[in-house]
Amino acid sequence: MINLTKFYIYVWLLIIMPSHTFAQFKLKKVEEFTINTLEDLDILDYFPSKNIYLGYIKSSKGNDIALVNAEGEIVIKKNLVGEGPNQSISHINCMAFSKDGDIWLQSTTHVLLYDQELVLKERFSYPSSLSVQIRGSKEYFPYFYQDGLESGFSYITNPSNVNPFSNNIDLDKNLIEIYTPNIDKLFKIAPAADRKMYKRFSNSLISSLYFIKYRIDNSNNRLYLTTRLDDEITVYNLNTHMLLARLKVNHGEFNVLGVSSISRQDLPSIDGISLGAKNHQLFLLDEGQIILDYVKEIPYGIYEQKKALDPYYHHFSDPSFHRLILFDQKKQLSGDIPMPESGHLMTSLPGNRLLFKIKNPDFEEDFIRYEIYQIVKK
Repeated sequence: MINLTKFYIYVWLLIIMPSHTFAQFKLKKVEEFTINTLEDLDILDYFPSKNIYLGYIKSSKGNDIALVNAEGEIVIKKNLVGEGPNQSISHINCMAFSKDGDIWLQSTTHVLLYDQELVLKERFSYPSSLSVQIRGSKEYFPYFYQDGLESGFSYITNPSNVNPFSNNIDLDKNLIEIYTPNIDKLFKIAPAADRKMYKRFSNSLISSLYFIKYRIDNSNNRLYLTTRLDDEITVYNLNTHMLLARLKVNHGEFNVLGVSSISRQDLPSIDGISLGAKNHQLFLLDEGQIILDYVKEIPYGIYEQKKALDPYYHHFSDPSFHRLILFDQKKQLSGDIPMPESGHLMTSLPGNRLLFKIKNPDFEEDFIRYEIYQIVKK
């Protein structure tokens, strides 16, 4: 009788306990700085040896590229879009520091290299089967060196956080297009049909597979890739173009991924505005660790309350609906990690740190606040 009682207790515990348990992590604030400007400035990259940040200023007159030091001083800023000899003739989508501290900019047609005085050093065009222009934001420029060779400089032509194939639903499409200038060759990898989710989508939702979220680790030439509606991160070797791993994602709250056959009716929305969850961004940390930033679904009632206070409200831009998940190269390490209050994740930094732009929605400040948090175990 005692053994039978123990058996029932064991079964009951299996039922009530979560199927996945993870180590407990949190964000610990370690540093902060302010940028004394009334302009809106986002930071995308960091160059450790000079302790300097690369960002851009958003304004109605276009975007200025800016360098900011560790004290929050804007060292230099310039609008680099125009018809001048030092400018890009087309819109800039992506930017990043080069390995030597110069600045790569990627437009819809060209890649440009600037020094830290924002003087043009090099410019070259590239072929692409895509034509993508990002509005209102910029992405990290995704480059690497094929087989670690200087002559193997390569980059992805389609930026992260875009859906370049929305008007061409074709499961034979590859999600990533790579260009190597030295040999003037395009490579296409990561077929949409290779993703496990595609069998669960109705035809009307297949294009969601094309809304890509990725990050390159150019220290070991690996690509980490997911899509807007996805429960895995796939890892590719950029030297061989081979699939290396599939990292299963167990979101804390992403209800639609639990549906066996997903149609558009399963995605909550109102007046064309999505209320659903989505994978938002990927970032890389030390020792091969990965951070996924995803957005939870917002209940209809809460959305209506928020909308009444702010007619431009969207939960995708609300940090209280964002969660972080930590991975290593083999598996998920954490459950959901909340964002700092009013914190918008900009980029990762050495030392397993994350840079957040703090934007209080209740009042405007005459400066921009940035805070740095380290991921630590509780």
